[in-house]
Amino acid sequence: MIPSLSLKRNLSTLESLFLTVLPHGGQRSARRNAWASMSADAGWARNRREADVAMERAQLRARARELTAH
Repeated sequence: MIPSLSLKRNLSTLESLFLTVLPHGGQRSARRNAWASMSADAGWARNRREADVAMERAQLRARARELTAH
């Protein structure tokens, strides 16, 4: 279920309040964001590698079919 826009806005406001009140809150948030970004990038890289391998295998199969057809 996708939270409504007003709920997102309220959560964002609440997070901003906590970041200003709690010590080191901004650093924690920055680290959390960096970790999430790094994890997402690792997922994209893994997907690219899997796609590259699949394309290479498909090309090899097509080439093998060409050679056996002649």
